[in-house]
Amino acid sequence: MKRLLESTTVNAVCISIFTAFYSLVFFTTAKNIEFEISLYYRDAYSFWPAWSSFLAAGNQRYIAYALIAATILIVVLLVMRRRPYDEYHTSILTNCLVVAVVLTLIAIAIFYLMIINEPGGILVKFTLFIVIHWTTVVFANLIYVLMCRWR
Repeated sequence: MKRLLESTTVNAVCISIFTAFYSLVFFTTAKNIEFEISLYYRDAYSFWPAWSSFLAAGNQRYIAYALIAATILIVVLLVMRRRPYDEYHTSILTNCLVVAVVLTLIAIAIFYLMIINEPGGILVKFTLFIVIHWTTVVFANLIYVLMCRWR
């Protein structure tokens, strides 16, 4: 496992695969009639109807563009590095991954409580969960790669 974390190529491949997957999902659902019909919240004045309207308008494609741009920047920085991370960088990455896992588990618990509280609109809620989760992962990875460039 340590050898995988030391490899900049593994980092680039993993972040690229998942970003490609989520971007494909966001592009596919943007302006998709079936997706639009599945959105639950309408005609109310709070966060969920606003988020639902955002998704119904197909604006998740802009989130995908931002994730792709950040991922391309990460991959370029990783390719320019050309050497594996040392033990210091690997320990930072391990700590970041542990924090990410803990935050993801907390987010899953909160997501579950939201669904128990109001089961309607699960697609809207789950989409928000995915957007927050993967955006956090991509930008945390970008910060990590930038930090490791100067040390």
